[in-house]
Amino acid sequence: MLNPFRDALSRAGREAQGRSSPFQAEADAGLEGFRAVRADLERQVRRGDLTVKVARERAAAAAADLRSRLVGQSDGYSPASRVFMDRLVEADNARRRARESLSIEGLQRETNRLLREHLVEQQLQARAAEFEGKTYLRPIAGGPPAPTLDSLLGFHRMAGDSGDEVAVEWSRRQLEGFRSRVFNDDHVRQIDLATDRPDRVNPRVVDIYVEALQGRPPEELETFVDKAAEGRDANACIAAFVLARQDPEGPKQRWVRKVLSRLPEFPDAALTTLRGLEAEARASEADAARAQAQFAIARAEAEVNLDGLQAPTDRELERASKLQAKPVARPGESIGLALDRRGAIDQSEADEIATFPAE
Repeated sequence: MLNPFRDALSRAGREAQGRSSPFQAEADAGLEGFRAVRADLERQVRRGDLTVKVARERAAAAAADLRSRLVGQSDGYSPASRVFMDRLVEADNARRRARESLSIEGLQRETNRLLREHLVEQQLQARAAEFEGKTYLRPIAGGPPAPTLDSLLGFHRMAGDSGDEVAVEWSRRQLEGFRSRVFNDDHVRQIDLATDRPDRVNPRVVDIYVEALQGRPPEELETFVDKAAEGRDANACIAAFVLARQDPEGPKQRWVRKVLSRLPEFPDAALTTLRGLEAEARASEADAARAQAQFAIARAEAEVNLDGLQAPTDRELERASKLQAKPVARPGESIGLALDRRGAIDQSEADEIATFPAE
């Protein structure tokens, strides 16, 4: 017959194995506390102070207490401070209220932005042939002209240097379409950097920033945070927040506090993306903590039966009582020559002696 505790333990173990979490330390500490109680109950049974039935009942109560504590601690658990989520919600809500109550000047700016985007789209269609003539090359082996990665990257740099906004936008779109034809990591990185848009989120660009800033001193990170907020670069702002959230000291670090204080300056794309990512991250961290808690609980519940534990017989208890009644041998005195004395042993050793069969 299947043991339901063992079955639950196997399921919980498989679940916890695939979900690592810092909460494992809390779960292990709780399990060790339960096992200390279990070991004490076993000692009391061996001394004859408790029956096996009572010991099992108390072990079950200790396991229930462990379940209650770990379930409560793992509910909503996250290794990151709650202040990250709270500040994000506060900044995003304030931004939404500001958009709903735009002033006349704000409405004019938004209208001008939309008109500018429309004008760029018109010029892209009108100048497409011009841009193709500068970037499309005819293959040596023959065939229709086609752009190359080098020609597009070179044209993008030239357009940026000359301040031609329409040419920059055209080269960005061409490079974005070129990405699916590139398999070299360095080339993909070049395309990502060239197509980076301050007002749009690109996870690959965020990863580039995070990778480049890992292990940097706090002074450099503070400078990066200032430039990201001032430039309203969505990808740089997200990278700064991700790095701050990963810092083990959290808001104790001055540069982390700077990230939190400058959240209201982050662009809309960064705030919206970060709020969703933070909610998903905290939910995932809570699930992982819950898996670790359930594994520790299942291990404890599988041990409440105190398998193999037997109460000592009356003869064994009498023998142990006689042994404990003897005075402790004096320092240097041979036990073999003083049968009326006993050695100085700790209680756990005495419990083991009490369970030895009498000769």
